[in-house]
Amino acid sequence: MNGVKHDKDSNLLFESMTRKPVLPKLETSVLEDMYDEIELIGFPVTGSMFDLAKTDFRGDIPAISLAKYEGQTVRMVGDFVCDKYVQTKNGKVMKFGTFFDLDGNFFDTVHFPPSLAKWPLYGNGVYLVMGKVALDFGYPAIEVEKVARLPLKADPRSE
Repeated sequence: MNGVKHDKDSNLLFESMTRKPVLPKLETSVLEDMYDEIELIGFPVTGSMFDLAKTDFRGDIPAISLAKYEGQTVRMVGDFVCDKYVQTKNGKVMKFGTFFDLDGNFFDTVHFPPSLAKWPLYGNGVYLVMGKVALDFGYPAIEVEKVARLPLKADPRSE
């Protein structure tokens, strides 16, 4: 037929279609996935920001128990949510902050001008907050004495 020779060698044209490609094993880690998620959507889905902190310390008490410690100095570890600057009647700047703890419960912070000047917040991250618990209209807040962003585990994608 049309001078085309049909033999066993004519099937070589389609030989590559019968071979199955062997893909290399893809290596991944939860830590790498979390950094990818933060880069793509702004927060981790695989875990929480607390999983990225180098330290295992998660605070003295959970946020849900904060009211029981009125007048006492506590240390809390919180994931930064937002803050609000306010001007005092003396014209100085102070700040209110909102964080959530490991259990996902919110807690508020009050940063008076002296502590704010010495211990500022630097945006997103996990912070260690130390201060005295105060109740305002039955709701607890931490009057910050010291606050610092905790260092995170190294990003394995950049190694």
